[in-house]
Amino acid sequence: MNQSISYSTVAHLYDSYVNTDFDFSFFLKEARQANGNVLELACGTGRLSIPLLQAGIDLTCVDYSEEMLEVFRNKLEKNHLSCRIVNQDMADLSLPGQFDLIFIPFHSFSEILDESKHARALTRIREHLTDTGRFVCTLHNPTVRTQSMDGTVKELGRFPTEGGQTLVVSTCFKFDDHSQIVRGIQFYDVSDSQGAVVEKRQLSVSFYLFHRSQFEKLVHTAGFKVVQLYGNYDRSPFDEAKSPFMIWVLEKANFEHTL
Repeated sequence: MNQSISYSTVAHLYDSYVNTDFDFSFFLKEARQANGNVLELACGTGRLSIPLLQAGIDLTCVDYSEEMLEVFRNKLEKNHLSCRIVNQDMADLSLPGQFDLIFIPFHSFSEILDESKHARALTRIREHLTDTGRFVCTLHNPTVRTQSMDGTVKELGRFPTEGGQTLVVSTCFKFDDHSQIVRGIQFYDVSDSQGAVVEKRQLSVSFYLFHRSQFEKLVHTAGFKVVQLYGNYDRSPFDEAKSPFMIWVLEKANFEHTL
């Protein structure tokens, strides 16, 4: 199935510029509270997976990019870790058993562009959740996220890579309010120690921005109830005017659970 972002050509560069741990404490706490099997969807190269495994979390990891998973497997081997890894689209999720916690980090649910596929993914996720389990879905807050999307090229940052090289990542995004889809390009320029460019790549990027009321209606239709809605990973309440994220904590709607 076609994906909104094909990481195949930049998977080897991903860890150079995406090395943040700003959400790790949040997910570690959620995983420990689950006290059971945990499923991470859109795990990528294991940015969160590796430290969660090191913390003793029983983790299964799913991603649609085989190239990203290959980087992840190499990191597992290097760190003497192991977990179940599945190359699968979350909209077609089909795994044995159920999980006490399912989470989608880094706002990756937005990489699903088709509205019918949104509903299908949520249905598949619900079927894989235990009756008292939790589903955590992280999304961008469009009010904040779209402020810098004016169609101009902006430098994201400069990052050291192996062998003394430097990776410069730039972005150019534009938001279509009608379709609610962001489209753009990420540019990757790798320079050697003398400043000469030795590698240039481009990545086409598309992702969907949900409005709060829209997503809430969607999850209710899929059979979830909202337990919490945070605006950031410090668990502060969601403020539509200024919160960078919508962090949805959901449970099955037809099961009561004491918090």
